[in-house]
Amino acid sequence: MTFAQPASHADTSDDRERGSQAVHRVLRILRCWTVEDGALSLTEIAQRTRLTLPTAHRMIKALQRETFLVQDSVSGRYALGPTVMDLARALLQRADQDELAVTAIPHLERMRAITGETVGLHVPLGDLRLCVAELVSMQPIRTATGVGRTFPLPAGASGKILVAWSEERFQISAKSTGSSEDERKKLLSELYQIRRRRYATSSGETIPGAAALALPIFGPNEDVRAAINITGPTSRWTKQVMLGHLAALTEETESISSQLGHRTP
Repeated sequence: MTFAQPASHADTSDDRERGSQAVHRVLRILRCWTVEDGALSLTEIAQRTRLTLPTAHRMIKALQRETFLVQDSVSGRYALGPTVMDLARALLQRADQDELAVTAIPHLERMRAITGETVGLHVPLGDLRLCVAELVSMQPIRTATGVGRTFPLPAGASGKILVAWSEERFQISAKSTGSSEDERKKLLSELYQIRRRRYATSSGETIPGAAALALPIFGPNEDVRAAINITGPTSRWTKQVMLGHLAALTEETESISSQLGHRTP
């Protein structure tokens, strides 16, 4: 009787490398789509991922089988499928976020009425922030983030709010951005001022031509669970206008925090 030779360490390593490469290729395909894209052709996907047509086609067929992608029978183009939507729904409707959104929505409505601008609810997600709810301005010229969209921490007013009260998020964001010592010191000084004022502002940091005012939502342990982000065109949503609404907006955010169990020291 003969036995198969055990796989060498090199073989095992090669297998892991091939498996990892396949995973990265699949993920690159899924990241092809942007908010502007409806459906993409095989050639467009191959170009965006820098994969050969046969490799891209093989990966796409695997994604189709699991309904991550669907193909239009007439045009032959591919679009994101229902499995992607299921994952997005699971992320956006987590129990803690659902409670937060339900509590915040009436206040977001009042804040939009107060300012006339777009009001969003942003939560931390690793080294990112995620928009989980948004009421878009009713004005003809307006700005919007889009529910489900992410931005890196600590970019933007709400990004800085989410980092200002959290040493862990500060370290994560500083590491992911590769900040120099001087940049870290500058950011720490800015975050100190944000904690003191309890609001943050930004202009054009994440969306060109858009200005933002953000305020914290606190949980029971003085932890910042979320940020309320009010955005508008820089020509209209100026620092002077923002500060003119600050007292009323702070009252709304403090009410949300209170409902979530926060007690002012």
